Amino acid sequence: MRYFKNKELIIIITIYTFASFFLLRYDDVFYINAINPIFWADILIYLILDIKNSPIRFRVNKRYLIYMSIIAFVQICIYVYLGFILGFSKNPYSIEILSVLKNTIIQIFPIVSIELARYIIISRNKNNKLVLVFTTILLILVQIRYNTLIDLYSNKEEIFEYICSNILPLISSGILCTYLILKGGYLFTLIYRISSVLPILIFPILPDLDWFITGSIGILSPIIVYVIFKYSEKRDVRERKQNAYIKFSYLLTFAFCITLICFMTGMFKYEPISILSNSMNPTYSRGDAIIFKKLKNNELMDIQKGQIIIYAVGEKNIAHRVVNVIRQNERVQYQTKGDNNNVPDMNLVETEQIQGVYVFHIKYLGFPSIWLYDYFNGK
Repeated sequence: MRYFKNKELIIIITIYTFASFFLLRYDDVFYINAINPIFWADILIYLILDIKNSPIRFRVNKRYLIYMSIIAFVQICIYVYLGFILGFSKNPYSIEILSVLKNTIIQIFPIVSIELARYIIISRNKNNKLVLVFTTILLILVQIRYNTLIDLYSNKEEIFEYICSNILPLISSGILCTYLILKGGYLFTLIYRISSVLPILIFPILPDLDWFITGSIGILSPIIVYVIFKYSEKRDVRERKQNAYIKFSYLLTFAFCITLICFMTGMFKYEPISILSNSMNPTYSRGDAIIFKKLKNNELMDIQKGQIIIYAVGEKNIAHRVVNVIRQNERVQYQTKGDNNNVPDMNLVETEQIQGVYVFHIKYLGFPSIWLYDYFNGK
């Protein structure tokens, strides 16, 4: 610790990180609405006075500042665009003036204080890698809601979802913010982080995103920002030409990741699912992944005997072959059977249950999903 400048600030945040564990367990509502914003407001005052009494000279690259502003705007646009694809839901927070002001204090004060603290510590210890790593980890830990982790401890699936949708994005964002501070100061990190919470504060409706998409965006967004900044450092034209293949590889990687996320989350006409049983063996077996084509309402009536359909039963999807089509007036029902089963399925399938029709399958590709499913279900 003797290498740290602003040692008192680091000690205070470290103590608060440990104290927050117990405060959240005691009364999480009071902690979130009162203790946390008050603590960070006090820290903010201290930081402002500290900078005023001991100015820090940190060169801000205007070109990077423009990049960061554009990235923040695009990030908000993509967030809204996802709503048009996946649907919107009502903002759980009130957007009345007093409520917006209260939520702004609760959300923004900690962000501004954390990034200003990051800026002061890092700017005065730029050449000390130990300080950079310690500060990054500390400012990640102080933002984790430990009470949620404890409450979900007995449910392995929910804790996995929470880690993927909250903690991993927090780690990714924290590493990026340290990098941005080194690139030019706290304005970069404030623009990036405030733009990520701004829609929650002011939009009456929000995209209806599940944990997988939320986590994917939270993890990939900082990586994309980092790639943009790294490439923008190559200012020499000749060097850019020599490294044109790097830009192309970045573009391909980005396009592949976005396409893969859209495909896995069912945004396209075709969607994959993993097979959990051997009921359709030898057509496909447990561990295979099948790709099915989604059907429009007017296509549901055209399903023929012999086709394999994917239909919902409760929260599960089943992929079995149609062995009989039953038409009564304008109502159509389908009798299904697994190729490896001796008798047809007990219940007839209604058109409302059908997700799509089988197109093809890929051997063994579904095993990672199955392993996770078995793990979460104690198998």
